[in-house]
Amino acid sequence: MKKDINTFEFKKLTIDSVPLLLEVQEEAFEYAKGNTDFLRRNTYETLAVCFEGQSEVLGAYDGDRLVAFGILFVAGEGKENLAYDVDEIEDINTSANVKLIIVRPTYRGNGLQRELVSRLEKTAKELGYKWLCATVAPSNNWSYDNFIKSGFEQNKILVKYGGLTRALLVKKI
Repeated sequence: MKKDINTFEFKKLTIDSVPLLLEVQEEAFEYAKGNTDFLRRNTYETLAVCFEGQSEVLGAYDGDRLVAFGILFVAGEGKENLAYDVDEIEDINTSANVKLIIVRPTYRGNGLQRELVSRLEKTAKELGYKWLCATVAPSNNWSYDNFIKSGFEQNKILVKYGGLTRALLVKKI
């Protein structure tokens, strides 16, 4: 469904939105079928943590329907901070993660992933962060290309999340 990016409404979400996030995630998993290495299945608990502290969850709506979401995750010194794996980042507390962006399959191709990355980057800058990190399955050409077009650079290939191969992408902001 091709739509102008300006027709979508972007809203900061609250923890009450977790069931909707899980619904969007499951729709993406169903669509991916054989490419399950593209995504890491998140639980309610994993997503609920993303509403704590300076982290932000941003949703894209088409009318009253959540069609995409993105998460800026501030891990601090927690093990989820991807900055631990980036040699160039001396102070991990200057880094935030673009943890997850999922777009409903019928809304792909509308620029929602790049728009969410841009908005999350703006929030990270406003909060004083200097770096953004993300991981993407190297075979997920669409997401990988969207991050590269958003100014991220591949830092290295890692095995993360229980054995999944990921490109570690980094951007100085």
